[in-house]
Amino acid sequence: MRVRIVSTGGTILSRQGEKGLVPALDANETLAALAARFPEHDFSVETLMSLDSANIQPEQWGDIAAAAYEALGENDGVVILHGTDTMAYTSSALGFMLRGIRKPVTLTGSQMPAWSPFSDAQSNFATAMSAVLSGISGVTVSFGNKIINGVRATKLSTSDIEAFGSVNVPPVAEMTGLGIRITGGGVPVTPIMPGALEKDVCPDVFLLKLAPGVKPEIFEALLRMGYRGIVIESFGMGGVPCAGRSLTEGVSAAVRNGTPVAVCSQCPNGAADLSVYETGGRMLDAGAFSTGDMSTEAAVVKMMWALGRTSSLREIEEIFRTNFAGEITLPQ
Repeated sequence: MRVRIVSTGGTILSRQGEKGLVPALDANETLAALAARFPEHDFSVETLMSLDSANIQPEQWGDIAAAAYEALGENDGVVILHGTDTMAYTSSALGFMLRGIRKPVTLTGSQMPAWSPFSDAQSNFATAMSAVLSGISGVTVSFGNKIINGVRATKLSTSDIEAFGSVNVPPVAEMTGLGIRITGGGVPVTPIMPGALEKDVCPDVFLLKLAPGVKPEIFEALLRMGYRGIVIESFGMGGVPCAGRSLTEGVSAAVRNGTPVAVCSQCPNGAADLSVYETGGRMLDAGAFSTGDMSTEAAVVKMMWALGRTSSLREIEEIFRTNFAGEITLPQ
């Protein structure tokens, strides 16, 4: 089996620098150690970038997606080495950009550098290889003995070996003492399958995490700064203040300006539903819409991806109501 390793940096390829860990290890040398348990497979390496994932921006997502898409032509699967901090954002982006692919593309990394004798790099790479060898198509995150749909992944811990969880659906698969176990939950679905790379995104999206006391003037500032989309991480099911420091008029003004406003939940489990409480109903009246049970990462990236395709508020809301890669549970 032919496997392409696309290296972007991250802890797995880091060494100690003057101010802390910095991606600097040679990807080919690191791969030689990681792939020693898979001598029967043909590996190739592309060092695309060498960045701490905190420094990976939306512009780089398209480069990563293009590298993976090109590699799929001659390889049976792609493993992307990536830092953990923004891995869920990149995996969500690739989930939309590469929707409909029939081969595995999986992201992995580690909580400790690969050179550490206690590193989780080897086990995470083995999990990634399990995703490839099992033919789990679509974009996934392989980490902590779990294989998670890329648009459902979120980082839950800064230091635990099992750092990632699957939001509102089970992982696609898990590694057990008996080998890989396909759960059937969270398998990437692609009801619309273009079979082509769609990498255009608009990075001008702001994530507003609510806390009591947020000033309504924040929306005026965001519009002045040129943001074209806003995702509000609300309280509970979609609670956004509509009394006192009410944010309702700010949301309405943004929508009148042609800026779509989506509302997700700060809660790690459950869905945003603006029809349950008055605070959510006021958001609907103002022109906002909910993201259902999507993760925050997927909601932000989907807004960027939607704005890369259209500026129509109606079309963007329709995009959010469409399940492209398993990112949202739609009503039956």
